[in-house]
Amino acid sequence: MTKTTRTILLLATLTITGCGSSQRSTDDTSRLCPAVMDTNLAVHCAVNGPSVAVTIASLDDQVARETCDRLAIKLRPLTWHLSGAWQLQIFSPYRSDKHTASCPLH
Repeated sequence: MTKTTRTILLLATLTITGCGSSQRSTDDTSRLCPAVMDTNLAVHCAVNGPSVAVTIASLDDQVARETCDRLAIKLRPLTWHLSGAWQLQIFSPYRSDKHTASCPLH
């Protein structure tokens, strides 16, 4: 095998591997909100960079923390391989000042 052939094979392997990882991340992040909404725990969901903002119909901070934990477990198959520090943030439609709970997604 010539040096040129080895170089081409190496570049092709790196390109294919990189595209596969990127495609999987994109596919999985696009599936996060549908997975959240399927639980019937949320009234709204949006992926914003490395965070998933979920609105639930509750003012109770304890309910928000429990919902955050339940959703993080549900989303684990879609988030275990994502790079960076992904966060799930729970919001209430009755409080617009800040999120009521937050937990890591990994």
